[in-house]
This record gives sequence, C-alpha cells and structure tokens, in this order.
Amino acid sequence: MTLNGFASTNATKMFSEKYKEFNFNPLGKTGLLVTEVGFGGYKIDIRSPLNRDALKKALLSGINLVDTSSNYTDGNSEILIGEVLSEIANANLLSRDSIVVVTKCGCLQGHNFDLSQERKNEGFPFLELVEIEKGFEYCIHPEFIEDQIKRSLERLKLKTIDIYLLQEPEYYLKWAKNKNVDKETARNKCYAKIKKAFEYLEKEVQKGRIKYYGISSNTFSSDPDEYDFISLEKIISIANEISPFNHFGVIEFPMNLIEKDAVLKINQSNNMTLLELAEIKNLGVLISRPLNAKFNNKLIKLAKPVVPAVPTKEIINAELVAIDKLEKTILKKLKLLGNEEILSEIKNNLFVFEELNDNWQDFEDTFDWKNKLNKYFLPRFHYYKNYIKNNSLKNEEFEMDLFSCTFKTGKLFSLISAYWDNEYSKFTSKIKAELVLQVPELANAAKLSNMAIRSLRATKGSTAVLVGIHHVLYVIDAINELKNPVCKDFNWNKVNISVD
Repeated sequence: MTLNGFASTNATKMFSEKYKEFNFNPLGKTGLLVTEVGFGGYKIDIRSPLNRDALKKALLSGINLVDTSSNYTDGNSEILIGEVLSEIANANLLSRDSIVVVTKCGCLQGHNFDLSQERKNEGFPFLELVEIEKGFEYCIHPEFIEDQIKRSLERLKLKTIDIYLLQEPEYYLKWAKNKNVDKETARNKCYAKIKKAFEYLEKEVQKGRIKYYGISSNTFSSDPDEYDFISLEKIISIANEISPFNHFGVIEFPMNLIEKDAVLKINQSNNMTLLELAEIKNLGVLISRPLNAKFNNKLIKLAKPVVPAVPTKEIINAELVAIDKLEKTILKKLKLLGNEEILSEIKNNLFVFEELNDNWQDFEDTFDWKNKLNKYFLPRFHYYKNYIKNNSLKNEEFEMDLFSCTFKTGKLFSLISAYWDNEYSKFTSKIKAELVLQVPELANAAKLSNMAIRSLRATKGSTAVLVGIHHVLYVIDAINELKNPVCKDFNWNKVNISVD
C-alpha cells in the first residue's frame, strides 16, 4: 500500500516538539526540521531482521531523517525503508509527513545494470550512458531519472519523495578523464547534463513525485583544479538559470575528523569554503561518511571495534600448527583415494596453512586483512563447503577429518580477525587521546565515534550527520548522542590527527 503525502514543515515541527531533548535543524530552504543525526541506509537490506529492527527503533525513538539510494544494497535498502515506514505509519505509530526521506539516482549497478543491458539488447539503451567499469554504468539523463523515480517510489511505497539527489555526477568526469577528454570540455558537458537533469526534476516537482532535489558529491570540497571537482557555485548558478524559484535545496558530501576540506578549504569565490557558501545560500547540508575516512587511498574507521576476546599470537600460531597437521593427514588420505579432482578442489579451497603461517601478521591493518579474507579466503572456503556437500567421500573417518579442518579453519579466521581488530582498537584509542588534548570539549564523549559525530553536529552550516545504522545498538548510541546539546562553533583548526 502506497503512503500518500510528504514531509511537511508543520508535521516535522510538531515531531521536533515531541522530542525536545534532541536538536532539530532546518533543512535549508525546504523548511523541514530534521534530527542532527540521520539514519544512513547504505548497508541496510530487506533480508536482514536486524536492519529492520534498527530502522524501526530509530524512527520510533525520534530520528526523522532517512537517507538511501536506488543502488544501496541493489534496491533492498529502499525496499526495507518502504516496508518499515508503511508498517509504522499504517499502525498510526507516526505520520508520513513527519519523516524526511532522501534517495538518489545515477549509478547503475546490480539490477539497474542488468536493466541497462536488456535495453541495449532490445535496441533502446538509456541515453547519455557511460561505462565507469565492468558492471557499473552512470547516467543522469531525464529518461533514466524518470524511470528511477518510478522504481524508487515503488520500492519505498511512497507517493512522493521528499529529497531526490543526483548521485556523484563526478563519475562522468572520471569517465571523461579516462577517455582523455579536455578538462574544460568535460566540465562543460557535465554541467550541461546536470542542467538538463535539473530542468527535468523541476517537472517532477510539478508532478508531485518529488518535493526538492539536490546533489550528492564526493568532490564538492576538492581543489578547483582537480579534474573531477564539482563546483557548488556552478550548480547554484545552473539552478537559478532554470528558475529563481527553483527547488534545488540539498547537498550531501563526506566529511569527518580527517577529511576536513568542506570546512577549511577555500574553494569558492569570495574566499569561501563549501560550507560557508551552502549556509549563505540556505541549502540543507547532509554529511556522509562521518565514521569512515579516506586518507591516501586508505580507509580509517573512526570507531573502536568491539573485540570480545583478544587472542595472543601464540594461540593463533598453535591453531595454525594444528591445522597444518590436519591438512597433511587429509592430503595423505586424498592421495590414497586417487581422485585428482577431489584432491585439487580440497587442497586449493580448504587448505590455508601455507598462505597464512608466515604472513598472517604482515597485513597493513584490520581492513587489509578483512579485504583479503572477504575477497579471497572466504569465497574459496564457501565454495569448498558447497563442493564437499555435493560430493560425498563415503568415508566416515575421512569426512570427520574434513569437518575438523573446516571448523578449525573457520576458527582461525575469527582469531586473526579478532587480533587485527584489537590492533586497530589501539590505533583508535590513540586518536581519541589526541582529540582530547586538541579539543578538550570533546573529552566527555564516551567513544571515538561520539567524538566524530559530535564534532560534525557542532559544525556551523551542517544540518544533519548521516550515520550508517544497521543494528539496534547503533540506534541507541545515536539517540544518546543526540541528547548531548551542541553549539555550532566547533573549531576545526584545532583538529590534527596523525594517521601515518
């Protein structure tokens, strides 16, 4: 069942009065009041009961801003949001017009990519489509936007989307750079595409399928000389060319304790930063990636990992010795079995001793290890388990050896993960200690993640911080953080975290 209506100034004001212990900020010229922490839907999925519980808890606890995209978990993020919103609105637990829903389009991955290929095969591809990499295309042509709004509305079970963003138009510039297109030519074409998209989005406003629109970009705060820089000044100019009463009202970009350019780098005219210009122009500002910083192509998570039990190096090495013994026993039996296919499948997909014994301590950090684990070890491990499930060896003793080796290998992965999480925990403790010295007013924040979110909440010009929330425990953290009042006077010049 589709929910009628849309977020309104009166309803969000009434909602804010119900939760007086929270700060609510006006979302720029939209007039909507939103909580300073928004529910980030990047990783949530309709197939996860934990995600469902988290979203429901957030909405019923006072968070009234939800951010998603058509390509987040291949549309399953939007579906979950639609299901939960519909459930709680139909149960009269809250009203549709008190919740602000933000979604985006532009990136074709998963089902959208498949749709694009089908259209190509049928002879009517989406217009102005560019291929970013294998399995990933980009498009903001009006025809594509029309299609995507329809699909998002269906998944969200809404009649109207409150805020509709073009997602990372700099992808076109990245594509153009790879094609050796002159920078100015590429930028002119990019802004022409954005103008065409804005003109169409104004029509969607008139249709009532969206209320406001904007742009989500990772390069708003870049140096203007960078090839893929998206100029907010230029975007505002484009919107004003279309109409002085345009509905361009919201921008979204990453910012955190390490990526500070939005508040410190002067990259607009009149010696202004991105945030200063956005504030002057009365734009709603949504800050993404508050806890996931990128520095020198490296991920830095501004949250302390939970490590229930920390294994010593000796424990991990002892587990490896036991696995080595089991692998040798299994290999000997496999050779006696005389089946080369089974020998190859088990050796290549289950055995890990040779690859991990000498280098499990050599990973750069927990993210380096987990990248290797998730992209290399676990796919092989799961393939092996499926293979052995479908190929019985008809030897109970042998199968028990394999079961034991499988169990120990899984345990080893968990032990190494815990070890590296603990190492990263030491790093985050160091960051937290630095911050306490640099910014004493953050000292009462319980966790590094609270410090990271609070600094952004206290930043002049920011409207809301989008926190990726996929568990009820994270909701509780966010709610507790919202109860801490802030003044919009955070001094970013004092923050200087050493991450090398």
